[in-house]
Amino acid sequence: IDKVSKVASPVLVIHGTEDEVIDFSHGLAMYERCPRAVEPLWVEGAGHNDIELYAQYLERLKQFISFELPTS
Repeated sequence: IDKVSKVASPVLVIHGTEDEVIDFSHGLAMYERCPRAVEPLWVEGAGHNDIELYAQYLERLKQFISFELPTS
């Protein structure tokens, strides 16, 4: 969390609201401290190792890669 303020590229934070390994507050803190954060994805009901099973995960990731990352 302390180093995220130094990230110069766009950042997409994705976190499950029911993560029992890394508390949701960690994802929220990363998002709040990241200068280039795009709209995050908070996956309701997702835990730590099942987030890819939620349809919105892939949709948000595709949007980020296709539209929010600079191309060079």
